[in-house]
Amino acid sequence: MSKQCQSCGMPLQTKKAGDCRGTEADGSRSEKWCSLCYADGKFLTPNCTVTEMQEIVDKALIENGSGKLMRFLAKRQIPTLERWKA
Repeated sequence: MSKQCQSCGMPLQTKKAGDCRGTEADGSRSEKWCSLCYADGKFLTPNCTVTEMQEIVDKALIENGSGKLMRFLAKRQIPTLERWKA
């Protein structure tokens, strides 16, 4: 299993939230996508662009009180994730 979502970069397992994996069409847990990006075997935002995902992640990190460095690193990493390597 990946350690982070290959769409947004969120950890798939955390001590605080537990198992954050999305679900496949058969109900099993995804090995690469989080529940915020993926459910029932499909992306929740299928037409999302890499730029839009960077904005979504940045907003979420701001709301969680993350600093500028963490936000910069997260946004820079997103284009390298599997979903965006087309």
